[in-house]
Amino acid sequence: MSTVDPEEPRQDGPGEQPEGSGRPADDIDAEFARLMEGISLDDAPLTVEDVLTDTPGEDEVPSVAVIATSVASAKALAGVVRLGREARTDGIDIPVGTRTHDSSTGAIAIGPLAEAAAHDLAAIASTALQRNGIVLFWRRGDRMTATRYKNGERGEDISPAIVLGAVDDLVEELLLGATSLEELGEGLDPSTLSRSEALAWIASGKKRK
Repeated sequence: MSTVDPEEPRQDGPGEQPEGSGRPADDIDAEFARLMEGISLDDAPLTVEDVLTDTPGEDEVPSVAVIATSVASAKALAGVVRLGREARTDGIDIPVGTRTHDSSTGAIAIGPLAEAAAHDLAAIASTALQRNGIVLFWRRGDRMTATRYKNGERGEDISPAIVLGAVDDLVEELLLGATSLEELGEGLDPSTLSRSEALAWIASGKKRK
């Protein structure tokens, strides 16, 4: 007669697999040891902060803004941008890094600007130019946009390919990275001008060189 209580749970011995399991415990232990080979639990764990730090953020992707105008010279456009800022009533300012340069189809305003700052600059420039329209080109990574501005107001978004053919090749080169902002040189900074200097620059820069 058995002395084991039939209602008492059976105790599995060391290394034994519970009934119903298809693999011996020794096999599972060996598989786990194989998977853990070369891995030290003493290594510092990877935290959420580590992942966020190591992953490039959107701000790290280079961006470039180019505003194409029909203004005769970079000097005149610098004065226009300075007066446009003064004429705005919404408090937006000339974005840091803005410079003006000459091109064969009209002066351009450029800068390594985020999208919102690029649109601020376009609004400022078109405010002073009033009825003369301008086009803002902006690129970051694979994304490129073109937007019309007139009299300080944002207009329609258009395909960059449609309008790039009407401006100096320099604009496309800047957007595609074939020419860098640094290669153009220092340029003219509109934010450094006084009102009287801006007026003088506009008057002296009406004729394209």
